[in-house]
Amino acid sequence: MVEKLNKKYSDSQFKDIHDYRVFVATWNVAGKSPPSCLDLEDWLHTSPPADIYVLGFQEIVPLNAGNVLGTEDNGPARKWLALIRKTLNSNPGTRPVTDPLMELDADFDGSMRRKTSFQSMSPSDCDTNSRWGSSESDDETDSPVNMQSFGESFAMEETNNQNGHSRYCLAASKQMVGIFLTVWVKNDLRDNVRDMKVSCVGRGLMGYLGNKGSISISMSLHQTSFCFVCSHLTSGQKDGDELRRNSDVMEILKKTRFPRVHGVKDEKSPQTILDHDRIIWLGDLNYRIALSYGYAKALVEMRDWKALLENDQACSYPFLIDSLRIEQRQGRVFEGWSEGKIYFPPTYKYSYNSDRYAVEDRHPKEKRRTPAWCDRILWYGTGLYQLSYVRGESKFSDHRPVYSVFSAKVESINRSRIRKSMSCSGTRIEVEELLPQ
Repeated sequence: MVEKLNKKYSDSQFKDIHDYRVFVATWNVAGKSPPSCLDLEDWLHTSPPADIYVLGFQEIVPLNAGNVLGTEDNGPARKWLALIRKTLNSNPGTRPVTDPLMELDADFDGSMRRKTSFQSMSPSDCDTNSRWGSSESDDETDSPVNMQSFGESFAMEETNNQNGHSRYCLAASKQMVGIFLTVWVKNDLRDNVRDMKVSCVGRGLMGYLGNKGSISISMSLHQTSFCFVCSHLTSGQKDGDELRRNSDVMEILKKTRFPRVHGVKDEKSPQTILDHDRIIWLGDLNYRIALSYGYAKALVEMRDWKALLENDQACSYPFLIDSLRIEQRQGRVFEGWSEGKIYFPPTYKYSYNSDRYAVEDRHPKEKRRTPAWCDRILWYGTGLYQLSYVRGESKFSDHRPVYSVFSAKVESINRSRIRKSMSCSGTRIEVEELLPQ
């Protein structure tokens, strides 16, 4: 009887549709630990603020033998958490929010902005309550207990916040060597977020170590499931490297498995990435530009991003196409996935603390690094609408951060409507027995 009523009251007439803003960012920080003075305000404070923040990092530690084969160094991850927490729970600054399209025009005109993002000084405290864990092989999945747990994170946020009223709570965080993925939600949404799960896939040394690979976090908001995948794929621009990156993606999709949450009997609980309702993939995908070094250098020196991108997107000249789009169009990777149009300059590789690409400052004996859009954000399926897709201008790393804001459709059960319907029909079963917990 209860099962029949559950099915009846899961119909669309008893559901509400909500629109939530989801901020997604990826940043390869080149093995550098953040100083306490690093200011993230310009990066994280959007207008209006997002409901969910999904922040993925690559190379939060140097990818040396000690970090890949030895004990995981989670000190930098704790510092990033402290900085993010401080920024999200502080009052937004008074600087006006810049229109991304205006910034785009400035970039295409060749002018180099001097933004203040990530530069001003401010103290921060490190969180000492986080739990950490890493996958030892590519077919191992972690149980929810190995992530930052809800009970810990919410209590911790309230005690660490000066006025006792945090606006955002840490929902989950996970590190695998240099890859780090963290999810934050608005405090008033925390009771509606559940079924947190994580899965790690190593694709680095020997095909399974964690210097390359992915971290995926699965969660449900109301009745809608989300999956966030943060990856660092095989590097290099030699012949065959694209095939290795394609293989990384296929293995991540194949081997990512989410354990069933203890006590949850829902047979529809997603176990793979593609089982979810809303899916976003972010990271340093390492796909390069299929363009000669000399021609790329000339375009960089002219700051002619617009010509490069128009040709890239219109497919007018095959030798100007970004290799990820080549592989996608050929059906070899990310088939059916979507990516917004790129209206920003290549995000890699920059000289240290500079607005100049490494190709411009290269010493004759140094390896050639053709600029590329390595850092990307893609999504799969329906119910996600991209509102912006831009990059930041921090000089902290040789990569520029990339971020996007999505509007996500989320279903929820309207309890009052069900109660009213049951009251009219004379049903005697307690409504709480029927509603998802």
